[in-house]
Amino acid sequence: MPTPGERSKKKKFVRVISKTKIMHPKKKASKHIDPITGKPLAGVPHGKKRGKLNIAKTKKRPSAVFGGVLSGESRRKVIEEAAKVKLGLKKIEDVPMKERKFVEQAMKKIE
Repeated sequence: MPTPGERSKKKKFVRVISKTKIMHPKKKASKHIDPITGKPLAGVPHGKKRGKLNIAKTKKRPSAVFGGVLSGESRRKVIEEAAKVKLGLKKIEDVPMKERKFVEQAMKKIE
């Protein structure tokens, strides 16, 4: 049974053997969001899973470090923080909590 919100959407009638069924279309998936800044990511397609199956892997996400996960602004900031921690200019405890997980991953990639 459809939810009350789905009832107001467009209806699609499909003929089945016994009767005509009413089908309610599903919503399109929301855009991918950068976990640090909260802005939508550029270059990452959004939509239903079915539509993304026929897209090549290189089209699904950028091939940069943290591509499809962080925006360019956040990625630059995280890599700078990782370099500072690696050189000993900063402690990992001084890095903000939102960025700490990504800084630790970037430090592993720097090695």
